[in-house]
Amino acid sequence: MELPAEEPIRVKANVEIAIRVEIFRRRLHNLDLFNALMFSNPDVNHVTNPITALAFVNLGSQLLLLAGEGPYLKIFHHDTSQVLEVKRVFESQAVHGIATTNAATYIDGVIVVNLLIWGNKSLRIAQLHANAADARPCLDLKDELQADDWILDACFRPGVYSAPQDRDAVLVTAHNVAFHLCSAPRSRRPTLKHVKAGPRSMLYSACIEWTEDRKIVIASGTVLGEVLLWSFSHTELSAVRGGTPVSHELHYRFEGHEGSVFGVGISPELSGLGSGYAKRMLASCSDDRTIRLWDISGLDKDEVLSDGKLEHIDSSIVFPDDDTKHVTVRCVATVMGHASRIWDLRFLVSGNGLGIISLGEDSTAQMWQLAHDPRVEGSSPTRGPDNLHLVHRQTYAFNQGKNIWASALVRNDGGSHTVVTGGADGRIVSHNIHQGDDIAGGKRLTTEWTMQDVNAKLQWRRPLIAQSAPAVSPSPRNTKSQYVFEELGGTWVIKRNIRSARPTYPSGIFNGKATLERRYTSATDIDREYLYTEDGTFTADQGLAFQASRQYVYRYRHDSDTISAWFVKPDEHSRADYLFHDLRLEDSSESKNGQHPPGELLLQASGYHLCIDDHYTPTYTFRFKDAALEEWSLAYQVSGPQKDYVAEASYTREHDDQRRNRQCDEHETTSAQMQLRRCKESLPGDQKTRKDDFKSYVFLQYNLFLVTTAQGRVLLGSIVAPFGIQGKMLGFGKGSPAVKWELIGQFDALRSSSIATKALESYLVLVSGNNGIVFSYGILEKQILPIFDLGRKATFLYAQRIHNRDGAQLSGVQEHLILATCLGLPVAHVHKHGDPDLDDPKQLYFLSLPDSFIVTSACYIEPFSVWMLGSRSGSVAFYDASLLSADTKVEPCSIVLDVHGENAITVMQCLWEWEVDQPVYILTAGRDGKYALHTISTTRSASKQLEVIFHTVHRSMPPLGPNIEGAAFDSHKQELTLWGFRSKFFIVWNASKDMETTTVECGGAHRHWAHIPRGNGAEGGTFVWTKASVCNVHLQTSTSHKVFQSGGHGREIKAMALSPVLDRSDGSKNRYIATGAEDTTIRIWSYNHERGSEDGFKRLATLNKHTTGIQQLQWSDNGQLLFSAAGCEEFFAWRVQPVSLIGIGAVCEALCPSVTEDGDLRIMDFCFEEIDSQNNNLRGEGRNYLVSIVYSDSSLRIFRYISNCTRSYFTLLQTNTYTTNCLTQVLRLQPTTQATTHSYLCTASSDGHIALWPADSIFCNPTPDPDLKYNNKNNTIHFSHRHRIHQNTIKCMTVVQPASAPNQYLLLSGGDDGALGITRLTFYTPSTAAGEPPTCSTLLYPKAHAAAINAISYIRTLRGPAGSPPVQIFATSGNDQRVKTWGVQCAANVPGTEGLRVEKRGDKSTSVGDVAALCAMTTSHSGTHVFVAGIGMECLRDVELGMAVADGL
Repeated sequence: MELPAEEPIRVKANVEIAIRVEIFRRRLHNLDLFNALMFSNPDVNHVTNPITALAFVNLGSQLLLLAGEGPYLKIFHHDTSQVLEVKRVFESQAVHGIATTNAATYIDGVIVVNLLIWGNKSLRIAQLHANAADARPCLDLKDELQADDWILDACFRPGVYSAPQDRDAVLVTAHNVAFHLCSAPRSRRPTLKHVKAGPRSMLYSACIEWTEDRKIVIASGTVLGEVLLWSFSHTELSAVRGGTPVSHELHYRFEGHEGSVFGVGISPELSGLGSGYAKRMLASCSDDRTIRLWDISGLDKDEVLSDGKLEHIDSSIVFPDDDTKHVTVRCVATVMGHASRIWDLRFLVSGNGLGIISLGEDSTAQMWQLAHDPRVEGSSPTRGPDNLHLVHRQTYAFNQGKNIWASALVRNDGGSHTVVTGGADGRIVSHNIHQGDDIAGGKRLTTEWTMQDVNAKLQWRRPLIAQSAPAVSPSPRNTKSQYVFEELGGTWVIKRNIRSARPTYPSGIFNGKATLERRYTSATDIDREYLYTEDGTFTADQGLAFQASRQYVYRYRHDSDTISAWFVKPDEHSRADYLFHDLRLEDSSESKNGQHPPGELLLQASGYHLCIDDHYTPTYTFRFKDAALEEWSLAYQVSGPQKDYVAEASYTREHDDQRRNRQCDEHETTSAQMQLRRCKESLPGDQKTRKDDFKSYVFLQYNLFLVTTAQGRVLLGSIVAPFGIQGKMLGFGKGSPAVKWELIGQFDALRSSSIATKALESYLVLVSGNNGIVFSYGILEKQILPIFDLGRKATFLYAQRIHNRDGAQLSGVQEHLILATCLGLPVAHVHKHGDPDLDDPKQLYFLSLPDSFIVTSACYIEPFSVWMLGSRSGSVAFYDASLLSADTKVEPCSIVLDVHGENAITVMQCLWEWEVDQPVYILTAGRDGKYALHTISTTRSASKQLEVIFHTVHRSMPPLGPNIEGAAFDSHKQELTLWGFRSKFFIVWNASKDMETTTVECGGAHRHWAHIPRGNGAEGGTFVWTKASVCNVHLQTSTSHKVFQSGGHGREIKAMALSPVLDRSDGSKNRYIATGAEDTTIRIWSYNHERGSEDGFKRLATLNKHTTGIQQLQWSDNGQLLFSAAGCEEFFAWRVQPVSLIGIGAVCEALCPSVTEDGDLRIMDFCFEEIDSQNNNLRGEGRNYLVSIVYSDSSLRIFRYISNCTRSYFTLLQTNTYTTNCLTQVLRLQPTTQATTHSYLCTASSDGHIALWPADSIFCNPTPDPDLKYNNKNNTIHFSHRHRIHQNTIKCMTVVQPASAPNQYLLLSGGDDGALGITRLTFYTPSTAAGEPPTCSTLLYPKAHAAAINAISYIRTLRGPAGSPPVQIFATSGNDQRVKTWGVQCAANVPGTEGLRVEKRGDKSTSVGDVAALCAMTTSHSGTHVFVAGIGMECLRDVELGMAVADGL
């Protein structure tokens, strides 16, 4: 029997709501519950949908962010990221765009901003207003209008409106038609009037710009790859009301794109881009992955094409003014970017600079800079005649999955821009862009240091171990001489003019570079010393040119506060020979000329030297600007019988940009010149011929680090305030972290190579080199000391502070255990350091290493006195370190293989606190790109042998990259941070927030580097690395971007499952939602039932193992196992459990083997049943499941799955093939007839049939042999009965068994035909003979949905009227974006469809597109929640679904 489709009753929304409210009010007995439902915000559901529109609004002193998420509009406070208000703008249509007035209207103390919100053809007018006193915004939704076509863009008239009701805006639609929105006369209601159609074309994008001369310019991107630019005058809009047509002007028709144009934008007028006149640009992006920039500067001169067309980019136009100027209209620049299609772009204007932000399908935003290169002549496919080209500056990969749909930007004070992006993953991200700077978001500061720079800035050296003479204690720079001497260090550009009165001494110009390089003092009474070296070219007045160089030594003595210059002996490593002259600084800070500019300081010094009969009178002038020495001069007046000349030299400091240009030029020089430069950068003294390089780095804290060099030096780098006076006096420019360098010592044992490490929970640093001597450095002592000798080169060092049994430090000092391995030795040395009873570090014992066990990580688990070592091959070894005597050799008590596959374990940390009662967790990470959490416990056997129980509770692979090199757990924020390398980038990843916090382009993993997070709840960290022999220091004091909302999957969700009630790590109970999507990830969520709460869906874990899109998910009855299915025959079993550190942990404990050789089948669906281990001889094997899986080749296979802590595996039991049609669904039925329970598998297929497969032999009598293998001849299953329900594919189905009829099932199915099928299955009634197939009766509800039904879910059972059966409530949804609820009653005593009654109880639109999954949850205190998943997620409630909360309670 088929019921006709119901005709929808079209009732106005407010009337329908009123009727429903009255019905519910009468039904509800609890008035408080009714009020709680009605007076909470009924418009707001918890949603996680794609972000399709973004806009900034300045409301008084507040910067607000508006976000369109499905049909909802969310208002965020930009500074606090707080959600201020959420309103449903449209019933079902998603918000596609938001336009705002550029200025607020102030009326009676109220700030008002008008909004236009559109989606598809719908247009909503709204007002955002706030009382100036409390400034909390309120959104009022006004009239909703309908255009006759898809709206692409809208724009308000610039200026201030006299009243908030005044509206003057222009819209453009998909057929290139402009509409005028204005207030109607008298009524003041808005009207939408047709203005003018532009050039006929179908558009994918449009942009409206109001110029200063009240011209409305429209740029249109067409489906066929053209860009049209046309305009009309605003003064003609008034003619629209009178019916007068408005004329338009077609300015340009640009061709060049090879695909549809998805985004266009018009820039403001710019200068400084070549050609000598101001320019206006138009940018377009396309399906062909290119961004093109077009010159539309003629718009400001009101030119009109004579024929109204411009067919190609090289045509010419004429300006109709008196000066008739001929200009070529052309494509200025072209660039290809992104990995896939480019959806949109926006201009960033900073001064005369022009940047572009592009948004792509690859889920990235990319920054481009328009650059003018006057050195390049001619044009190319990517450059115009003005040599303008787009240069890629930065890639922002803050969103996940595919597609960034929306963006908004605002210019900040100081010229920077704040850019916000939103994508298909529902994540909203804000970051700052500083054009022309190295800052890409947050407060990120980077500086570069060559060894020459470091030598020039070295502070007083600390006492050396081998130095017998007493060291001079450092003192502050409190004298002029001391300050001048410090500032002299570095590289200077020199120009010297020599004018001689004697023909024997030539006159000419010397150009070159001078370096003052810090080196060790060569005399005990000298405190600091520079080696002055200048090289360059001297060109005589007669034209003769030759290379020239000279050297001096400049010295500073602290006791006499004097600077002196000395001659050198070049044959003796530039040793100081004899005094040249002293520098006598003048007392006055004023120059001899009197005044000097503000912020500048002039210091002068003079000297004297007698060379036989010739007199040398040097005069120095030092010019300081903002406390930094940027230039100085030196003039020699030489007179005598042999010489008579004046030499005037000017010195200008070489900055970073000059150094970079010089390094670029050196790439084009000969190898001999390159070798000469390397020699110049070598160490002074007896190491002059050897180059010094940066080697190992180690941090003591986020602003303090040690560096070892190839010459055995140990340097201490201190990061100081980059913008304060301290940074200026140290000689660093704005925007770079100032690093103060100190020389700690120099040791032969650390030459060539060295390794360094910092002890956990302390500031002890260990350093070792080739000969095995281990040095220690403490932050308080600030000296480096040898502590023990390993005898040969150390390959691994680890140190950890130890506590007493109460968790306090031992004896008030820091005791450490130190573990070290040596090259070629199969043991690890364990020493104790810091014991107050020991004068020297004591060697405690040796740890014997297994064969080929190369230690890469270590951890001392103090609660159990157990050492845990990780290897390069991914295995872990445990050692019992309790009750050991000295020099004992300890064998491993346990070895665990393949903890991280066959990849090196790089991270090993014990996450445990003495004062906290929690399990002992071990964090590991490796170069397999995964991190894991493990629990550890120990027992002792009767022989007192230690047994270690090592169990993995969580494993995940974040999108960080293949190399995870470090990790830290911040106990203040309870957040886990990982870092490592992806390609040439260093990445820091917050695993708790599932977001990238730092990205630094460093060149990749193969280099010396170190990183430390700030910790203690603070954001950011410091990263230091070597690249091209340059030390780079990167300081970040915040995350690289701000996340307003985390969002969800980056692709459409295909599967969703709701867990049973589980115990959480904090002791509470909850149910989890698991979702799987086409982005190959599985996410586990918790849900907050409170309406209006901001964190409805909260992500708890992300599971990354599948390589194809997820197809199906199901929880086990106890909630400990989650089964997932995907393409390529991937079927995984995940163990899920609460973990106190991260909330919830999950680990893939088994993989179902592939069933075909190629492994290319898709798993369409599966079901499983747990076997009662008490009824068979499988006891002791753990939990046992029978899993039935249907594949895309129309096959059905049954596996047995055994899950336990030691071994989990699948075994194939039975299989067979249906027909040539694809199986799409499978369920298990267990009808009971005459006290006998039978088992069936019910499958659905693409031919619209269901099939029943008797399975008593496998489900009721499972095989007792755990190792039984599949036998093709004997282990097959056959279907016994087929029944047609739908015309084509059955896409979803579910069953419920009436309580009064254990031999019956109600099967609800949805198909591609949009029909809802209710099939009644009756098994073995008393009137039928045993063995006969069940009877199947179907009641088909055609056109239940306007499109395919993709999801169906049982909700709950309600009490029926007196004497009638209960009502089974189901929900269905599909491609029509409607969620409908149905009530089904089944009279057990009335056979067939005559006993069925179906009623549609609710019909609600959902903001989720392409719905693929539904699940429902009912609680006694919050009613029923139906979760909808597809392109996003949403939760719908009782009231919205047409059900009263009291029903069925």
